[in-house]
Formats: sequence, C-alpha cells, structure tokens
Amino acid sequence: MKKNLLEATNWLSSVIGTNNFNLEPLREEASNRKYFRIKTNEQSFVLVDNSEDKEQAANFLYSSKLLINSNVNVPETFAFSEDLRFMLLQDLGDISLDTKTSLDEKEILTKALEQLSLLYFCDQDILKSCTEESLLTQTQAFIEFCIEQECKEDQIQDLEVLRKDLVLELLGQQFIPVHNDFERRNLMLLDDELFVIDFQDLNVGPIGIDLASLLFEHSFDYPENLINDVLSRHLSNSGLQIEVDEIMQHIMVALTHRSMRIVGTFNQYFKEGKLLSRQQDLPKFLSRIMMGLNYLKKPQMKIIEKIL
Repeated sequence: MKKNLLEATNWLSSVIGTNNFNLEPLREEASNRKYFRIKTNEQSFVLVDNSEDKEQAANFLYSSKLLINSNVNVPETFAFSEDLRFMLLQDLGDISLDTKTSLDEKEILTKALEQLSLLYFCDQDILKSCTEESLLTQTQAFIEFCIEQECKEDQIQDLEVLRKDLVLELLGQQFIPVHNDFERRNLMLLDDELFVIDFQDLNVGPIGIDLASLLFEHSFDYPENLINDVLSRHLSNSGLQIEVDEIMQHIMVALTHRSMRIVGTFNQYFKEGKLLSRQQDLPKFLSRIMMGLNYLKKPQMKIIEKIL
C-alpha cells in the first residue's frame, strides 16, 4: 500500500507541479479502481488508480470523448499516466444523487433523463455491442448464487431457462448507446448541473437497460404516476418511436436481468471479502428480480421468493 501511495504521489507531483497536497480516499466502489481527492492550496482534483484494470481506463478515456461530443456532462480529464495507471479528473464534489440533495424526485429523474437522451446520440458505429454470449455470461454467477442457496436441481434448470429467455427478449429490443449502470450513485450534482460518472462500460445495448437502472433502482421507489410522466416525456423528447406500455415491458426484462447480474457479482465479491458494506443491498436486488418477474408473469418468481 505504501509503495502504491508513493507511486501515486510521485506522479501527482510531476503533473500538478507541487508536493504540497493532501490525499483523501473516497468511497469504495464495485470495481478494482481506487479513488482519492487531491487538495492543494488552490485546487481540488480526483485521482483514479487503475492499477488492476488498465483496460477499463482506456475505455473510460475513449468513452469520455464520445460523451463530450454528444454534450453529455462528464468530468474533465486533466491528465493521465503513459501506462494509464493514474488519471487526474475534475472534482465534482460530494453530492451524488443517491444521497440527500436539494432536488425533488421529479427534478432528479428529469435531469437524469435529459443526460440519457444526449447519451443516445453517441457515435454508436465505433462502440462495441452486446451479444447473446455477453448477456448470458453476465448472469452465470447468479446461478452459482442460487446453488449456494440450496435451490433444487429442477429449480436451477428453470432458472437456466429464464436466463436464456431474458437474453432473447433483450436481443429483441432496440439497440442504442447505453451507460450500463445509469443509477443515482453514478450521477453527481455540481452547481445545479448533473454530471455522469463511471461510464467506462459505455456500449451499444438494449434500450431498457439504463431506464431500468434509473427508474427502478434498488434503493428508490417512485410513484407509478411519476414514472409514467417522466418516461412519456423522455420518449417524446428523445424522438423514440415506442409506446409507454412497450418500453415498460423492455424495462422489466432489463431490470430482471440486471438485478440477477448484480446479485451474482456481489455474491462473488462478498466471498472474496470485498464490498462487505454492500451486503445489505442483496435483498433489495432480489426484490427487484421479484418485481420484474411478477410484471412479466414468469413462474420462476416462486423460486426467488423462497430465497428471499
């Protein structure tokens, strides 16, 4: 750890031209990246240490350019090391939208969907696209979780059928640029402007993914009339030729698939002793799976209900 900090401080000194700064760890995220706030006498930055995931750093820089070209608010990148180990970013402060803010729910969703509309116009010809294989792989760890919960063999078989059905339904949706984790903890508020962060997984995927992440996030329950209102406005403002009922079907498919992916991923992290502070979120994601399956009238809902 001391060696890592020494490498970080040496690089920082060469970039910002001073040894006089404070380094403060920021909150742990569900990735191998580490974040620090850097304060000098006059300025504040965020340092990202990509020591275990330099490929994601390249994706971040590439995606940042695409988003900026589409007028999406993202943090400015001031510098990065030659090997992409370190990046120095604009400090957006501490107001992420998963904490209490001055905005009400409608304002939050409206501002978020405005940014999402802009994200749709990224140059998708040069983005990678989801595939049947990649979508199936995302929920494989969920099956491992269910086996550990002592689900019976026939139940596991039913869940395997569900996995494949969800992927086929996702593949049938309109494909557009997607953030892949468009939830409130990845939205920051600075001077009344909303900024999008953690966009390194930007690709082309099913239209329901980002809407499911935002409108049915595990920690926030919005009134049905509010969801219908902001969703209708979003479809109209984005020029998307789809009815609310149809997009809701897409959202619930994506919500179920996304929540299965997260449960499986978190379960793996917990077994490795990582992100233990997020253990209380596991039942919330299982409840979101239940919500999606209930809406879609999938019989596998009974299996998840027993796990809960």
